Amino acid sequence: MSGQRRFLKMWARTVGMPIGITDEDKPEFLPISQTDVRRALAFRTFWIVLHILTCAMIIAGNGRGLGFW
Repeated sequence: MSGQRRFLKMWARTVGMPIGITDEDKPEFLPISQTDVRRALAFRTFWIVLHILTCAMIIAGNGRGLGFW
């Protein structure tokens, strides 16, 4: 397994998306295909990044307003 696939699998399981290498490798309780899991993982990753950026902007704005920088 390549490093990129290993990272994808680790990230997917970190955010709660059980992913396998093939459709046969998927967990039994997951009734959707690996393609749909990858799409859901992309949306969930976007959502997490959006939250991180939003929090960073709020912190930066408050720091500027309070005179920290």
